[in-house]
Amino acid sequence: MNPYLTIGELSKLMNVSIHQIRYFEEKEILFPSYIDNNQYRMYGIDEIYQLAHILLLRKLNIPVSTINQSMSKSATNDYQLLLEKSLNKINSEINQLIMLQQFIQKVLKEHADYGNMKGDYQIKHVDNRYLKKWLVLEDNETLTARSLYEKRPQYHHLFETDLHYVYDSEQVTLCFETIENTPPPNIVLEKGCYLYKAFFVTDDQDVDHEIAKLEHFLNGHHYMVLGPIIILEKSYLSMFNNDKLHYELQIQIEHALDDTTK
Repeated sequence: MNPYLTIGELSKLMNVSIHQIRYFEEKEILFPSYIDNNQYRMYGIDEIYQLAHILLLRKLNIPVSTINQSMSKSATNDYQLLLEKSLNKINSEINQLIMLQQFIQKVLKEHADYGNMKGDYQIKHVDNRYLKKWLVLEDNETLTARSLYEKRPQYHHLFETDLHYVYDSEQVTLCFETIENTPPPNIVLEKGCYLYKAFFVTDDQDVDHEIAKLEHFLNGHHYMVLGPIIILEKSYLSMFNNDKLHYELQIQIEHALDDTTK
């Protein structure tokens, strides 16, 4: 009995297609042990281990061209560097998947929370928030696609985070949240108690209406206001309601809850 395997037998043993074995041969990273009189490619123990190594490296997403270069050098350090590079790439992908998992969990939780809200004002304690300015809208100026583009920051996932509209007497500043001092923030929203209310928006008049209602509510309840009116736009939640934007109105107030949370 011939101790060598045909390409079909090697394919079955290694659970890889004949086409892929031929591809590796074309790229000169695998060769048959010999070709018999009938032009059959025959493979022995050495070729089995060689193919196993190739399949492992391909499983680690190492390109065939890189495998070829490493095999031609026959240096142990080359394989170590390949594996270390692959490990770094895998760790990076794992981190990205963890961040994606956390984002999905956040979206699902906030969607559920919005479904349970009754449209009433509530109070919650919020930690420091560090905001980077995107653009400033003067009084009666309308936000447009052009202004978003021309003032676009380097941050690449703007609409996957909460956008903050900070209201001043004469202007509105559109900001996105950043990590403390990375880069240095333009605005710091101090930690403390915030009166807030979630609502849906179909046009700008809805926002103006909610701000007017908030001011009336504040006057009626004699809260001491400690900061500007803030509107959070949760654009990522709009996928659940295509014709509406999810907004949250906030303003910092002095409240007894502050004494227990400092």
